[in-house]
Formats: sequence, C-alpha cells, structure tokens
Amino acid sequence: MLILALVVHSRRSSGANSSSLRKSRFISGHAHPGSPYFGLAGVDHDLDFPEPMPVVGISRSARGYCINLVLETMKTYSSEDGLTEEALVTKLRICRYHHLFLHTSLRHNSTGTCRWGEFGEGGLLWGECVSRHYEWFEGNPVTELLSKVKELHGLADEITFRNVTVSSENRPRPLTLGTATQIGAIPTEGIPCLLKMLLPPNCTGLPGLYVRDILLNPPAYEIASTIQATCKLMSNVTCSIPEFTCVSSAKLVKLLELREANHIEFCRIKNVVDEILHMNRNSELGEILELLMDPTWVATGLKIDFETLVSECEWTSVKISGMISLDGENDSKIWSSSIVPSEFFEDMESAWKGRVKRIHIEEEFREAEVAAEALSLAATEDFLPIISRIKATTAPLGGPKGETLYAREHEAVWFKGKRFMPSVWAGTPGEEQIRHLKPAIDSKGGKVAEEWFTTAKVEDALTRYHEAGAKAKAKVLELLRGLSSELQAKVNILVFASMLLIIAKALFAHVRLETNNFIYLFSITSQICTEFDVVFHVKLLV
Repeated sequence: MLILALVVHSRRSSGANSSSLRKSRFISGHAHPGSPYFGLAGVDHDLDFPEPMPVVGISRSARGYCINLVLETMKTYSSEDGLTEEALVTKLRICRYHHLFLHTSLRHNSTGTCRWGEFGEGGLLWGECVSRHYEWFEGNPVTELLSKVKELHGLADEITFRNVTVSSENRPRPLTLGTATQIGAIPTEGIPCLLKMLLPPNCTGLPGLYVRDILLNPPAYEIASTIQATCKLMSNVTCSIPEFTCVSSAKLVKLLELREANHIEFCRIKNVVDEILHMNRNSELGEILELLMDPTWVATGLKIDFETLVSECEWTSVKISGMISLDGENDSKIWSSSIVPSEFFEDMESAWKGRVKRIHIEEEFREAEVAAEALSLAATEDFLPIISRIKATTAPLGGPKGETLYAREHEAVWFKGKRFMPSVWAGTPGEEQIRHLKPAIDSKGGKVAEEWFTTAKVEDALTRYHEAGAKAKAKVLELLRGLSSELQAKVNILVFASMLLIIAKALFAHVRLETNNFIYLFSITSQICTEFDVVFHVKLLV
C-alpha cells in the first residue's frame, strides 16, 4: 500500500488565478430566547450545528504576510506569519469567515506608495480581496483584531482568548494557490480531487477537513514523521477498531458553555471518551493512541499529557453514566391506558422521560404517574359509559358516533361525538355522563368545534397531569444544565479527545484504501511534483 506522508515543501510558487467568488457574511447570535442556541437542552433530536467561521485579520511585516484567525465560539486565536502572497491567497480561497479585516500595513509597499496593488506587489492579494467585503484596521494586528471580535459579538473586555498558535519552526511552507489547485488539494475544474484519492467515499466531514488542512498547511517534519509511524501501525492492526465518534469541537464548546447540551449530545460525548479508553486498554490501539497525542496537540493547540487524558476521560464517562439514561436502559416507561390514546402520553412524556436516570427524578416521576392514573380514571368514568352506549346502539349509516381522541394541537384528551344525544331521556346507561359533557375550550377560551366535548373532572385531571409533566421536565432540564456546568470544567480534555478521534478516523480510513488507488495517486502526483518543483515524501508500506 502506498501512503502519502503529508509532508509537502514548496520551493517555488506558480501563477494563479486572482479571481474569486464572493463569500457570504454571517454574524453569530448570543444565548437568548431569540437565539438558535436557546432551548436546545430540551429537544429530543440531534443538534445541527454549523462549523464556526473565524474573523480574519491580514497584515504585513518584514517577514512577509501574516494571517490571524479568531474563533469567537472557541475563544481562541492563531497567527501565522512569514507567508508568501500566494500562500496567503490560498488560505483565503478556502476560508469561510465572518469578517475580513485588512491591516493598514498592507497599504505600503517597497515603492513607498499607499495605493495598494498599483505596482504589482500585493496585486494577487488585492485581486482576491477587492471582490469581498472587508474593513481596515490599525494598531497591533493581534490585540486590535481581538478587540474587533469582542465588539462584533458584544463580549466584555475581560473575556480572554487562548492562543493556539503552533510554532512554525522546522515546518514546510504552506502550499501556494497554483500548486494547491494543480494537485487537486482544493476543488479545481479539470483536476482530480486529491482528497478522493486519499480517503474512501464514506470518509467525509471533519476527518476530510483535517486531511485537507495538513495537505495545505504541512506540519513540522517531526509531526509528519509521527503521522507516518501511526499509519504504519494502523496498517498492521488485527483487532477491531472503534467507530471513532466525530464531534465538532466548536459545537461541544458552545453547548457546554451555554448549558444547552441535551441527552443525545451527552451520550455522544460519552462515546468519545469511551473510545479513548477502549484504545488505551488495547495493546495495539494503545500504542497508536500515544502516537496521536502530538498531532492532536498541533491541531488543537492544547498540550495534555497522556495520563491526564485517560484519567479525565474515565471521570467524564462515570459522570455521564451516573446521570444520563443510556441505550438499553428501561426505567422510564411511557404511561399507557386503555381509554386514553397512547399517542397522547407518548407526546407529553417523551419531552422528559428517558433522558436522565429515574433515580434523580423519582419524586417528579411519581407525581406524573399519579396524575396520569387520575386522568385515565376520569376519562374512564366520564367517557367510557357514553362510548359503550353508542356501541350498543344498532343503527344504519348516519347513527351515533363517539370516541376518546387526542387533540394534538391543544395537547388535550377529549370526547368527540356526533348524534349521540338521546331524543328521549329515559334514565338509560350513559345518560348521566352525557349530561355532564360541556364544549371543549381552547387555550384562548374559544370553543374548539361542535363535535369536541369534555367534563370538569377530566379537565381538572388534565391540568394536574400537565402541571406534573412541566415540573418533571423542568427538573430534567435543571439536571442536564448542571451536568453541562460540570463538564465545562473539562472542556479542554473533551476538545482534545474529540480531535484525536477525528485524526484517528482520517488516518485509519486512509490506510485502508486499496493499493491500486495509491499507485494511481503516486503517478499523478509525481508528474505534478516535477512540473511545480514540489517535494512529496512517499512511503511504501508492505
């Protein structure tokens, strides 16, 4: 099997097209009732969370161009300097960002003019930026950009951002735009996509983004060697490997910060830490796990020692297991009744049952059960005699009809019937219950419809049931948000663990490709490398 070592060194830039597509702008919101992040802890489905887009600042110094990226979601920033103009344009071409800020240092070139791009120097960058929306800024490129970000997002001055910059010493230069397009590292018409040759079709998303990033921004040689050594070990693994749960670090950080992680996200976090622990307990995978520590440090900017990672993952797994109802646990059955439609209890109780273990909400759980039993009894006593009367009536088409139904829009259980009123009141079974019926009223006090009826006893029981459900749901949300607060203290460990699994999944998928794919990859990259004077270090794994 041929493996691309992911170490790329560009000696000479090539020409590139300076045109670019206009990128859309987006400003993220804050946690309030009108925010898309508000109330997520109470939902019962996977949370769709967009990958964060940075605020970008570009400046220039004697060493070359510099790009600063600030992620408000992660409260992090990174700087990369000494870039060529082509390498900087490549980064802009693939970057989706909130805002683009250009430092006033870009206005001055070697001729002393302030008319940026007029004499060719910076012309490629100017061509890339001119079609985009940007703003000028001055002062220290890093501190002033952080101030701009705090202003954009309404953050207090005391909020700190973590520097995740990794030293560029002993590190190859990033690919230029011409090279990146010609080898297919970024989508280019008429050029085979390099990622499709490096990864199988089912390996997309976060693992694919990681591989693309290290192709465009090669790591230091020692890190690349570690990745090569990891791939060699992976190619010889004989044991089963985990699924490698991939969780967006930004999603994880944001949900824990806002205390809006739901039970599904906690189960996913537990999968992440459990897969780390599984790798640690296995002799073959444990060696791979240790090798992945340094590449993960480079990807996250977090330096965490191996023992701390394992111990904190163990703590997190135990903490989540003690609170969250996991798959297969059945201590929170939905209430059922012979008279009340099962869909009613399913809709009402699924909003809080099966999320946390019953032991933590025993009082609220019991109150809801008592209220559900009382509602079933009230419906049985007030509606069942009427239904039995109707069923006992033999009549041709157009005769009496009636049944207990779930009015989903009104979250109510009512009697719905037609032509069931007796023409002569003779004291027959069911007449007394019919006399107690009254029109069903909606939340605004209006009559629902001619066919919908209820009784005072049923309405009282329905109210008590909703109150018990609301109390239980509030308690569940309180427990979920409390767990978010506890795990927020471990957020760096969780970010590190999730990124490690993303890298592991990308590399395992890479080494499992068939040999023929790599022979083809080697042939096309060799031709391109010769043309553009790019050195690709390729290892042959037997």
